[in-house]
Amino acid sequence: MSFRRSTTTILSRLMTQVKLFHNSDPVKIQLKNDGNRVVSLTDYVAETCPSLVGPKAVYNPTTWLFNGHLQTGYAAYHNYSPTVHEVIYERELVDTPDGGIFSLDWTPTKEGLENDKTPTLVVLHGLTGGSDESYIRCLLELVTYPPFNYRAVVMNSRGCANTDILTPHIYSGGYTDDLRVALKHIQNKLPPGTPLIGIGFSLGSNVLVKYLGEEGDKTPFKAAISVANPFDFRSSMDRLDESFIGRNIYSVTMANNLKKAFGKHLDTLAKGGKINPEEIMSTKTMREFDNACTRKMFDFTTVNNYYRDASSCRFIEFVKIPLLCLNALDDPIAHGICIPYDEIKNNPNVVLATTNYGGHIGWFEHNLQPTRWMAKPLTEFIVAMFRAFDIREDQGKMMDPASIDATIDQLQGHASHDKTA
Repeated sequence: MSFRRSTTTILSRLMTQVKLFHNSDPVKIQLKNDGNRVVSLTDYVAETCPSLVGPKAVYNPTTWLFNGHLQTGYAAYHNYSPTVHEVIYERELVDTPDGGIFSLDWTPTKEGLENDKTPTLVVLHGLTGGSDESYIRCLLELVTYPPFNYRAVVMNSRGCANTDILTPHIYSGGYTDDLRVALKHIQNKLPPGTPLIGIGFSLGSNVLVKYLGEEGDKTPFKAAISVANPFDFRSSMDRLDESFIGRNIYSVTMANNLKKAFGKHLDTLAKGGKINPEEIMSTKTMREFDNACTRKMFDFTTVNNYYRDASSCRFIEFVKIPLLCLNALDDPIAHGICIPYDEIKNNPNVVLATTNYGGHIGWFEHNLQPTRWMAKPLTEFIVAMFRAFDIREDQGKMMDPASIDATIDQLQGHASHDKTA
């Protein structure tokens, strides 16, 4: 068999069609910027998101990243890769009612917001992450630059992205109060009616979906996106503990990242009298850390009770705005078995898109210079939803889906890359 034929065979085996799951009677959306046309959520996605619906809704993984472990591992390396456009943030510290702080990183600027109705993307990072994560930058380098020119603001949780911890209080996968404070602050900075879309990655997606279920139709978000959501913390942690790699690589790495993030703040955290710093620093796995720290900080009697309470699968039925969920079925951290298919299909506001491959926030494609495929469907959905709710008189150039995708390809530098070798 020739090399070219062998390569083609491998590509065909890895190629995965995007699969959608949704309610049989999806919510209707009124498009005020399109003659008040009324269209179902799924039909609107089909019209505007060719990477999710139709013949182009295909993900072709990088051939040498052919499983979820390789995709996930490469994501850690890729985090240090530069973006095509530099994403420049301006930081703002926000006080919380208990005396703590979190930070908001605005791009392109935090100045002059009170007179600017530009649609704004609110971003929630993953475990111990922040605004500099490549999975965030690869999206913001697209949507905040021409021709889209939207605004974004990344919420960095307490202790993350060089944000101090000032009180004996941390964030968690189920704590949504800081997000409420952030949204109130953001709304106060922007003109009334400025459309907001929320997007969360990994742990941040769980926080976002849980919040949306708690708030129902009271949320200021017009739409939202959940990426690589673990959904069911108890089940996800059980899956990690069952495999050698999960137990000895992923769980250990996440625990070490948490100890690194919170370690320099242990004296402050210990003032609350709930934790033992030595016990926390001696933990080896994610479950051990959550048992020694997270569940105690939030007053749960057992770590499993914390996992049950925090899981967004319990809340997704109650989401009242258009929500796109994107998950890879070979994700070794947010396991496909934990996706709440029945609850999703029970809610007319939710659309779930799955791919067979992609790992945990990986979705790398192309071989010479891999970039994240997920940036395309996410940008398509963000542009579509902002178009639906934009209140500006001058909304800039209207682009069809094909032009949007061509622009993304160009911005990611794919035009000169070999996409099949």
